[in-house]
Amino acid sequence: MAYMSPKLSGKSPEVFHLETSDTSRYAVDWHAHDCHMLLLPRQGGLFLSTESSHACHVSSQSFSFVPADFAHATQAAPGREKHMTLYVDPSYVKRQGQIAGYRNFAKRVNRSGIWQVTEALDSILRLHDQLQGCASAEAFERQLPYLNHLLFEECTRVIACQQAQLQPSEHQQQATLVRDIQRYVRENLETDLNIESIGNEFHLSRRHLTRIFKATTDETLLDFTNRTRVETAARLVSCTSLSILEVSLAVGLDSPSYLARLFKRYLNLTPSELRKPR
Repeated sequence: MAYMSPKLSGKSPEVFHLETSDTSRYAVDWHAHDCHMLLLPRQGGLFLSTESSHACHVSSQSFSFVPADFAHATQAAPGREKHMTLYVDPSYVKRQGQIAGYRNFAKRVNRSGIWQVTEALDSILRLHDQLQGCASAEAFERQLPYLNHLLFEECTRVIACQQAQLQPSEHQQQATLVRDIQRYVRENLETDLNIESIGNEFHLSRRHLTRIFKATTDETLLDFTNRTRVETAARLVSCTSLSILEVSLAVGLDSPSYLARLFKRYLNLTPSELRKPR
């Protein structure tokens, strides 16, 4: 059996470099790396632009591959996002493409693409989180090269077996954008949410924002925001001992009386009536 160096076996730290990001405004302008890159969103979404495509949305249900020396730019969708980036040595990527069963991968490493996350890949990502959370820092560092190797192996298998996702249609892009807006509203209920502030956050005009939201959900953005406030406030009234004023403030409303009017509109009862023992 031929001797294989740690670098070629994927066990050397020189082969892989893993970075994690957990921010609310991640953005990196146009640049390129001298290594290959796997981009794996964990929460929220990212908009990835490359020299061969316009901005594509990469969600937590997908991952992207960007070849070495391939210009790209990345920006997080508004709201909190978390992602992992695995950088891979080009010589190791080349070796992977020479293994039986990975010939299709070898044909695809010269262009970027987006692929769907598999159950196996999701399990590896969860294992990474669990080990990071329960193992000591030293133990986790010893395990990390093996985790990186598992991530890379499963991603290359998916790339070899699956077709890359097609550029989404305008309707699909709008649906993804609206889901990001809904998530942003849910995560920021305590702030002064209005159409102007949300439009500024997503770089959309008031008219365009209201049009695509209504067309996608058959509900106005104002109705969605108020209904989400009422649903959240109803849970707080039912499950906590917070005062009605504290509940109002927690969902971004200064006036308990206005919250009561929203309760009447969406639930046909008041916060006090909801709290009464039945």
